[in-house]
Amino acid sequence: VLSVIPVIVLFAIFQKYLVSGITAGAVKG
Repeated sequence: VLSVIPVIVLFAIFQKYLVSGITAGAVKG
């Protein structure tokens, strides 16, 4: 179970980074 925690954290960070990157790209056009 403990080994799953880092994966979830990394996924959350990656998702935030991905979403912010997409929105930034959309704003830049």
